[in-house]
Amino acid sequence: MVSPKHVCVIGAGVSGLATAKAFSARGHHVTIVERSADLGGVWEPARSYPEVQTQSPKDLYRYTDRAMPETYPEWPTGPQVHAYLADYAKSFGLDRRLRLNTTVSGMARRTDGRPGWTLALSGKDGATSNEDFDFVAVCTGQFNEPRELHCPGEDGFLAEGGQILHSSKYGDATLAKGRRVVVLGGSKSATDIAVNAVKSGAREVTIVMREP
Repeated sequence: MVSPKHVCVIGAGVSGLATAKAFSARGHHVTIVERSADLGGVWEPARSYPEVQTQSPKDLYRYTDRAMPETYPEWPTGPQVHAYLADYAKSFGLDRRLRLNTTVSGMARRTDGRPGWTLALSGKDGATSNEDFDFVAVCTGQFNEPRELHCPGEDGFLAEGGQILHSSKYGDATLAKGRRVVVLGGSKSATDIAVNAVKSGAREVTIVMREP
């Protein structure tokens, strides 16, 4: 018989929810901490750019224990994926284990002699508390921190009224209307945003990438 542990899952994206569900199903007490105001990770609405959708069909981009709704198209949109994740969390009671707007500001081995970790957790108000856990699962993903590029001359560009945004900050398609847009990168988010900028009335769109 498994001895119940107090488990902290850091991150409430796709992997964090799956991990929390696996631990919970085996009788462990789970706490999910998420620094954002909503679950979903890269699919959180505040981080999604206009017209984002999956790059895998819905039968592949799903949990093994929960299919996406039949009404979804083959390539679900960002809001549909977020709704699917929110429903998944609610169905398995993960929403009751979720602490939003909570940041892990420190992590150290417990000092009471017991195995596990002490996490320093900071709330939205900045107040910090220390909590002990038997086990910690880090599910922050590889895209949790924006990768930004800084180039010579950007200060002058900004001073002249130019704007530099990471893809996670491109939440309003009207930003591109009537403007000359340069998209740095050639992967999915770059090509999606370039197409959206054209559709949104950009005067000119150029994609710059290191390799075709």
